[in-house]
Order: sequence, then structure tokens, then C-alpha cells
Amino acid sequence: MPEQCFLRWRRKYGNIFTIWFGEQPQVCVAEFNKIIETFQKDGEAYSGRFTFEEFDKLVRGGTYGIIMTEGEFWRGQRRFALQIFRDFGLGKNLMQDKILSELELLFERIEEEIKQGKDVDFGENIDISVGSIINNFLFGYRFDNERLGEFRQLKKLMDIMLDTGFHPSMFLIRLWPSLRHLPYVNYYFEYLKGVDNQLLDFHKKQIKEHLNSINSPPTDFVEAFLLEKQQKDLIGVPHDFTIEQLVGVANDLWFAGQETTSTTLNWGIAFLINNPNVQDKVHAELDSIIGDFDRIITTADRPSLPYLNALINEIQRMANLVPLNVAHKLTRDVKIDGYYIPKDTIIIPQISAVLADGEIFENPEEFSPERFLDENGKLKKVDELIPFSIGKRQCLGEALARMELFLFLGNLLNKYKFMPGNDGIPSLKRINGGTARCKKFKCRIIKREESCSN
Repeated sequence: MPEQCFLRWRRKYGNIFTIWFGEQPQVCVAEFNKIIETFQKDGEAYSGRFTFEEFDKLVRGGTYGIIMTEGEFWRGQRRFALQIFRDFGLGKNLMQDKILSELELLFERIEEEIKQGKDVDFGENIDISVGSIINNFLFGYRFDNERLGEFRQLKKLMDIMLDTGFHPSMFLIRLWPSLRHLPYVNYYFEYLKGVDNQLLDFHKKQIKEHLNSINSPPTDFVEAFLLEKQQKDLIGVPHDFTIEQLVGVANDLWFAGQETTSTTLNWGIAFLINNPNVQDKVHAELDSIIGDFDRIITTADRPSLPYLNALINEIQRMANLVPLNVAHKLTRDVKIDGYYIPKDTIIIPQISAVLADGEIFENPEEFSPERFLDENGKLKKVDELIPFSIGKRQCLGEALARMELFLFLGNLLNKYKFMPGNDGIPSLKRINGGTARCKKFKCRIIKREESCSN
């Protein structure tokens, strides 16, 4: 696993070391206190983003969106996105209500499969729910039964991007773009480009439909962006609110909002089936505090459920979704431990190594929510748990993701017991690509009301 490799290098070379990506040196900061000292305390200097500009131009015509942009352009776009998240109820009951509405529909799908005596494809069901939440935020509609085919196609394309985008041939093209003309390499390049264009075409289609009717006040992110563009066009000032940028932002938010949360929840159920004693403990807490299988858990319950919160923390630590981490770039010259590192150097906070560090998390390969509880069973703050990254580049959807993880896991575990399906216990072997995904599995889901009465 990548994080184990980084830990070995840290032991051999120290907390800061350089790896080479082809001819490109990349400085890795692989120790928690050094990551805080650099990426958090001197965040602006470490807030640049390294991109393969020529590769981006070849694939999609340029670098757009929020994840891979930098400078004032990135700051303005990130600030706008955060404001729209707040305007649409992030951190308020409005967003919670939308998540809980989607949760009720998830219950209906699960209940139907239980009635039919089927093992449940939890991954697909949670994919649809989480995908509907971010799609509703972006475009104003969810994936109902009539649109399930559309969702499945999008998810398939996204999975291909995660796999093909990290194929060795793609790394070669990023380093030496002219290699795309080689027969073997060209096959993967054209395949990736075609899939990426299909994903972007979906976003372009939604934006085109919105252009025909823009509501004020806006009802979704695309309308808010288009209204901002409209206002700036009327004033006649230069701005970055272009259609190309909107396509890039929508693509970034759809990917980040669907893939990471859904994958974390999928890992969560896989870990719980593999560790039934942990599932028993969280059920015991829910029975003691909530005491009703049909009562909907809300964020107001969060302070009363320390074990559930500790469970979520441990799921995020063990899932370690982005083991390779995303490359930053220095915006000015810096010194770390006396080493001079010039502006524009690629520098990476190796958070994955921190999450797997045995000096911080005892027996890190063991799934143990108790590591996040104190001697009195209260949730304790563990600064080293930084699954959403750190500093200026910290995940802008963190608040939404935290809300989704708590509401989905809390309510699913209050209502159901998850057990191995006919295919056995889910594998915990990772599928590495853009994110570290869990292998697909089906599981047996039992209503706790019935299992307890028996």
C-alpha cells in the first residue's frame, strides 16, 4: 500500500524527503507536526496546485474547476462555491432535511430488496443516494427511477476515469505528452479522453438547459453561477465566471461530492461486517440513547453518540481514501528544517502516512473505534485525524460530507443489522486508482426490530 511505502521512506530518509516522478522532483512531508508547521501555519506558501497543463489542454481544452486551479482564480471560485453551500443551507436544517429525504428513499429501496429475500448491493444503493444529493445541489433534480439509467452511466464513466486516469500509460503522457502517439499508449489516451468528454457533455447538457430559464433567487448551484456571470457581464468587468469554468466546477463538485462520501460509507459497512463486535457496540449505544428503531437520528443527536462518532473517525482513518495525496506547489521560496526549497516546487502532505502511523495510532492495521474514546467513553479530539486534508486546500465540502456520514451511518445502523451475504464476508483489499475503493459486495440486511423480537 502507498502509505506503507511512505512510512518506510520516512524511517529511512527522515520526515521530509524527495521522490522523483520521471524527471520531476516532488518533496514529501510525511510527519504530522511538520505538515502542521508547513501546510497549516504557512498555508498560503503551500497553496499552489501542480498540474500537467499540456495534458489538460489535450484532454479537455485547459485546466478549469476548483480542485486543480490555483492563485486568485482559484481563491475567487472557491469562495463563491463556499458561499453557495452556505446559502443553500449547509450547516443548517435545510441541508439536513434534504439528506434525510434521500435517506427515506434509501430505506424504501432496501426494504423492497429485503422483502424479496435478496442480498443487497449496498454500494449501488448508497451511490444513488449520495449522487442524488450532490446532483440536486448542482442541477436541481435527484435520480428517481426514471433517471437511474442516467446515474448508472455517470457512475460507470467516473469509475473508468478513476482507473484509466491512473494507468501507467497516463503517467507517461503527463510527463512526455508526445508519447500519446505511440500505439499502446494512444489507445488508453483516446479512451480516457472519450470518457472524460462524455462526463463533461453531461454537465454541459444540464447547463444548457439552465440557460433557457434562470431563476432568481437561484434554486441550485448552476443557476447561482449563471446569475453571477449575468451580473458581471452587465457591469462589463472582466471575470472568471465562464461556461467552461462552470463545466469544470460542476465536474469537480459532482465527483468530490459523490465518490468520496459514497466510498467511505461503502467501506464503513464492509468494516462492520468484518468486525461484528464493533457493530454490536454501536447498536448497543443506539439502543441506549435513541431507543427506537424508527426514530430518525439528526445532527442534534451527535453529542450524545460518542461511539458512533468514534466509528466514523475510524472508518475514515482505515479507508484512507486518497493514499497518494494531491500534489501542491509552492507559491514562494520556503525553508524547512534549514533546507531551501524554491518557489514552484511540487510538495505533498503525505496524510495517508499519518493515518497509518503506528506511533500515532497503535496497531494501525486493526479496526478499533475505541482509539478515539477516552477512559470515560467520551469522544476525544485526535488532531492527527485529517482525512479532509489541511490548510488552504482543505476539502470545501467537508461540512456536507461530515453531515452525510453521520446521518447515513447513524440511521442505517439504528434500523438495520448488516451481515455477510451468500458470497461471504466483504473483501478489505483495496482497488487503488484516483481513490482507494472497496471491492463490490452484496450483503444480508436484517431489520433490527425483527432480529431483536426473535
